[in-house]
Amino acid sequence: MKTRDKIIQASIELFNAQGERNVTTNHIAAHLTISPGNLYYHFRNKEDIILSIYEEYARSLLLDTLPKVSAQIKPLDSLILYMDSVFQTTMRFRFFYSNLPVLLDKNPALREKYVEVQQSISERVSQLLISLKKADFIDFNDDELADIVSILRLINTFWVSFHQTQTMVNEINDSVFYQGVLKILVILRPYTKAHAISELNQARDVYLQRCQKEREIS
Repeated sequence: MKTRDKIIQASIELFNAQGERNVTTNHIAAHLTISPGNLYYHFRNKEDIILSIYEEYARSLLLDTLPKVSAQIKPLDSLILYMDSVFQTTMRFRFFYSNLPVLLDKNPALREKYVEVQQSISERVSQLLISLKKADFIDFNDDELADIVSILRLINTFWVSFHQTQTMVNEINDSVFYQGVLKILVILRPYTKAHAISELNQARDVYLQRCQKEREIS
């Protein structure tokens, strides 16, 4: 792995473990046993590192988590697979959401990229919900679409951060992720057609079992 990539990966690890505000470029260099000068050869400052991390995050969100709707994939499965991917990606880069407003204020380039990526994500979630409506799985008024998308994205984006504020144990594991998916299913229930409720319940039961299993392990 190239030094630049090592710096990015080490920064993600340290930011997640200790909080971005508590980690300096000197900490990152020491963690990698390289000189600060070597780090500054690749990045001008910590904000430059964070921007590069977000670019990696954005690539993952926009490429690896592309929602798929087809005749071979059930409508609800399409949504859950997508939300699974988004949650997992968000958890990998979770330090962003512990201090997001401050990070965006300090780095105009990051804010510009963030807004651009979030707009793309909103469009994708909208398209997925419309596909579910066409498949006769859910139903909603057209003027409700934007609000539903916003609520789903709020949960996807900030569930992990919210969970961390509700417990004395600041540990993130798969159980937290599964709880986030369950919240998504709760939001969708009022919009789910009567004939599709059983399928929604099956998905809920799967995630309840996974959540319980993970709690027993930990």
